[in-house]
Amino acid sequence: MRRGAWLGALGLWAVGCGDDGGASASAGTTTSVSGVSGDESSAGPTTGTPDSSTGVTPTGGASETQGSSSGGTTGEPSSSSGPATDSSTGGALCPADCGDKGGVCLGAECCPEDLACDGVCCPDGQVCSFNLCEQPGVECIDASECGEAEYCEYSLGDPEMGGGEMCQGGVSLQTGKCLPEPPKCAEGEEPKEGEPITCLPKCEFVPDGAFAPVVKFHWDQGDVMMAPTVIQLDDDNCDQIVDERDIPEIVFNTFEGGKYNDNGTTRAISIVDGAIVEKWSYKAAIDPTNPGREVAGGNIDGLPGNEIVTCTVAGKVRALDATGQELWISAMPLACVSPTIADLDNDGVAEVIVTGGVLDGATGAIEVKISAASDVYAADLNVDGELDILQPLGAFTAGGGILAETGSEGRFAAIADLDLDGKPEVAVIANGGAMYKHHLLVWRHDPMAPKGAVVVRAPIDINGALSPALCPVGSAGNTVGGGPPTIADFNGDGTPDVAVAGGVGYAVFDGKKLMDPNVAGPDTFLWIKQTKDCSSAATGSSVFDFDGDGSAEVLHGDEQRLRIYKGSDGSILWDTCNTSGTLREFPVVADVDNDGHADIVAVSNSYSSISCDGTKQRGIRVFGDSEGNWVRTRRVWNQHAYSVTNVNEDGSIPGPQPVNWTTPGLNNFRQNAQPEGEFSAPDLIVSVRQQCPPLDYGLVGRVRNIGAASVPPGVPVRFFEGDPKMGGVLLGMGVTSKVLYPAEAEDVVLLLPDAPPGVVDGSSVVWIVVDDEMAEHPWHECRVDNNSASGDGKCPTPG
Repeated sequence: MRRGAWLGALGLWAVGCGDDGGASASAGTTTSVSGVSGDESSAGPTTGTPDSSTGVTPTGGASETQGSSSGGTTGEPSSSSGPATDSSTGGALCPADCGDKGGVCLGAECCPEDLACDGVCCPDGQVCSFNLCEQPGVECIDASECGEAEYCEYSLGDPEMGGGEMCQGGVSLQTGKCLPEPPKCAEGEEPKEGEPITCLPKCEFVPDGAFAPVVKFHWDQGDVMMAPTVIQLDDDNCDQIVDERDIPEIVFNTFEGGKYNDNGTTRAISIVDGAIVEKWSYKAAIDPTNPGREVAGGNIDGLPGNEIVTCTVAGKVRALDATGQELWISAMPLACVSPTIADLDNDGVAEVIVTGGVLDGATGAIEVKISAASDVYAADLNVDGELDILQPLGAFTAGGGILAETGSEGRFAAIADLDLDGKPEVAVIANGGAMYKHHLLVWRHDPMAPKGAVVVRAPIDINGALSPALCPVGSAGNTVGGGPPTIADFNGDGTPDVAVAGGVGYAVFDGKKLMDPNVAGPDTFLWIKQTKDCSSAATGSSVFDFDGDGSAEVLHGDEQRLRIYKGSDGSILWDTCNTSGTLREFPVVADVDNDGHADIVAVSNSYSSISCDGTKQRGIRVFGDSEGNWVRTRRVWNQHAYSVTNVNEDGSIPGPQPVNWTTPGLNNFRQNAQPEGEFSAPDLIVSVRQQCPPLDYGLVGRVRNIGAASVPPGVPVRFFEGDPKMGGVLLGMGVTSKVLYPAEAEDVVLLLPDAPPGVVDGSSVVWIVVDDEMAEHPWHECRVDNNSASGDGKCPTPG
């Protein structure tokens, strides 16, 4: 959502080159402001005269250059800073003191260094950005205010604006102006050391495949036995918009006293400043939440921000707003079990779909009544450009008409294009049917079939060679089995496969073999591994390709352990105790702390007699890789029936919904992904500047991210008199204070009221180093040989 007209009322405070807005500090301390002015690399003055037409000090200067780790001053304009001379007469063409006053000689003109840009002097009102003179655009607080090919340049605005009413971070904001994003460099093209940066090069970090998960966060204040939802609910970065740049909430239901179907509490927690924060909890006095049912999240009312949908004990549907207050409750029970959110009619307001009907997301009014066998999903089954309502036994049109009926049995389903013909198949798990107790079957829509559906793979026993007797007689796992299936490419052959957890084992079926009528059912197994889920025999699972090698890993929790399997052969990559009485829950994968790497969110409970190695677990645990090697993923997993394209990363619901199975990199179900750029990494460079009178004297390190992924705040910036590799003296340090997205930058200011004389008069070389000498951190730069720059600290002569 765009913030719109109120931005026009903001007064812009002009920030000169390197200006910190008048901040002050004692010697050796740092202040940092989120502000870049164009892409200058020269160490120009910090003061300037606002342009009369825009009210903004023209900034930019010589195009920013890549930092250097070897001798020489980087970031200097290609033109001489001293007086130019006529080759025939030797006469000066511009004032001899041009350089001393912060100017650059461009032919006969002494151009203010701020405006010198690739050998030309930018006109007043323009800035030098990535070696081009650009006209700043509209005011912005965030890149969401700018066009698709623009970013927000914070140095062109006001650094002291507060956050909005949904703000949770308590930070001061900086407005800016929109500037065009730099182009992406051609394949193989990289800026050469010391040359201006005119494009963003390809920047990737490919993990080594090592697997070392650790518990990053643990909320242990209650029992959980449902799949959590990950969705942004509040404005963490205080830019007055809830979007993917905010830290998402983990939303889930808890229960007490072992009553997992009664009197539940819906909770939202989040990771803020490296710790779990409980945002809110909701417990209804009348018709409380059913804690064993699922939660869905997204923008269901068409207004800014996202909402939560839950199921009540009576089977009604309840919507909560972003603060945990009731928004509406359905007028009647609708057999609510696992809500799905989708914009069925593409009108910009999502619908909520449950087993018994379709509700208007904004009001909760019942639009259509249906009678499904169990879970329902939204997908374009007949490939006509309109969403349908899929269920295990067939499908309805968005208006509730019957589109397909299989005439078979089924409880859970997943959809993808298993034979790669552009049309989807539906993988169904029949759990406890009259004929099929623990079976997988596959059907597809066929308009020529009598009931619009044809079964293309007859039911297969999902237990394979494993005996149901592995579970005690009388338990669910002894007679039935099979939870919500997942679809992903497990063996890296380019074809999606189907996986399911049963009572006695976890099975993966080869997609190619499933669709080959010449392959017998028992021969379609890719692999099966023994597990223990005798209590419900209906747990789900999720999938993620943690190392980005094209072969997905499997995440599944049974009664005792959480395991990650190698997708191709089922070997156990990692497991840990994680007790649960089990319903249909599964761990989800999302970037829950905005560190640029995937996390696992797993639930557990300790109410039953089930234990693991003499221990019990409960609550929510977030696991991450201890070396920061897991690839990027989205910051959302908004519902049990998650399929990437059913929700935008900011929680808005797409209409029309992109087709998952035709989207490059997808064709999956219950697998999170980064459809493009999963190996994208940050790349930090730095340039040397000064903060000059009338402000307090200091050095400025302008840190810019020229990589392809964001880097979180807290990156160290160190200032030296002399080359640190040659015994240079540390003057002080600071850290970045904001997330830096591609092309964005921040000025980190080191105030030096007692600066060494050589720094002030320019006789000493100043070095600045970014992202160095720090402990292990969650990001990996694609290049680390461009993290330093040198220059001088001499301010221009007044006058």
